[in-house]
Amino acid sequence: MTSRVGRDGGLLLPVASSEKPGGQGTASPCHRQVRLPQIPYGFKNRQLSILGLLMALGLIFLPQLSHALEWEVQRFDGRDYVTTRQISEFYNIPSQEPLAKDESAFVRGQGSLVFRRGSREAVIHGLKYWLAFPMIERDGAFWVSRMDLAKTIEPAMRPGLVRNLRKPTTVVLDAGHGGRDRGAASPYEFEKNFVLDVARRIRDELQAAGVNVIMTRNSDTFIELSKRAELANTQKDAIFVSLHFNSAANRAAQGFEIFCITPRGAPSSEYENLLVRDMVQEHGNEAEVQSFVLATAIYHAMHGRSQMMDRGVKRSRFAVLRLTKVPAVLVEGGFLSNPVDARRVASPAWRTRYSKSIAEGILAYIRLAEERIPPPFAADYRLPGSQNLRLSIPATTPPPPPPSVSLRGLPNQVPTPAPAPTP
Repeated sequence: MTSRVGRDGGLLLPVASSEKPGGQGTASPCHRQVRLPQIPYGFKNRQLSILGLLMALGLIFLPQLSHALEWEVQRFDGRDYVTTRQISEFYNIPSQEPLAKDESAFVRGQGSLVFRRGSREAVIHGLKYWLAFPMIERDGAFWVSRMDLAKTIEPAMRPGLVRNLRKPTTVVLDAGHGGRDRGAASPYEFEKNFVLDVARRIRDELQAAGVNVIMTRNSDTFIELSKRAELANTQKDAIFVSLHFNSAANRAAQGFEIFCITPRGAPSSEYENLLVRDMVQEHGNEAEVQSFVLATAIYHAMHGRSQMMDRGVKRSRFAVLRLTKVPAVLVEGGFLSNPVDARRVASPAWRTRYSKSIAEGILAYIRLAEERIPPPFAADYRLPGSQNLRLSIPATTPPPPPPSVSLRGLPNQVPTPAPAPTP
């Protein structure tokens, strides 16, 4: 069955009618056009225009196209899929010879899409993203889930078309852990102290750019996770950035990763299969696309300014991501359990550079929301003269910053060698 898209972008499907024009009944059905609000799941093989597909997925921010591009949507194992070839055609990124037989790769300039059969990892614009479901191979083609097209590929490829990107008036910085919750440990310091130091540095960068900043804690105190989310939810047009460092029993684990809320109906990155709880609509899902765009903007800046292993933009239902109704991300800035990462994090110069990169990513998101200018890629930050990418917001009168306390001024405890789990 073939469908097409109306001029206003609505999905039109022909359906049987038992009435002739004028209301006369007949035994021979004719066809009429009916506008459907979403893609019906009753068709095994459907021909849908790309625009109609994405609008039916809830990506109503797509602009109208002068013509309909038809592609096939297939249902495998109870889930809708589209081919990687048709995704590349839509985004005008031509195919290139893959490095392996199980890869599907597309490159144009800085734009890139790389998928691997049986893997949930994809590379988009040079950085790693975790998909909801693995790419599969069927009928001689590679297929990506419809959910991943809507929730990951489209906002990563065209963040400027995301609707409801409200310009943040407040950035809530959340230094993870605190007080009795020490977080992870390194030979140099506890996570709770490192993240507080980083939060203060980011605050100073943002306030210098005229951004209003609130910190969930500015001392070695313990704050309940629900209270952290509640603080963000009470601010008008806020974004929430939770700061952490990682730890693992495997001391070889290292690198950056960043988390945003998992879409409803998808497993989080740490799980292989769907769980019952994955069908719950969390508060964080109210701004899930905006959270993903914020994560992407920050992650590109982090990798553009610091050479660390790329562990990807991931999905999770951490408490602060579930409970926060505004765009929210959780940043993991390296593994304190890894000797190389731990040495870097212990360096004040490295923490300064790292903090500035997060501030740059936040400012890039603010500019996207205000001016619809897409955030720079990681490669842009590495170009000669890229210091000009340091973004600024028209100066306002920021509130006076709270007294800055150096890391040495915090409680000096001797870390235990056993790494502590990070929420």
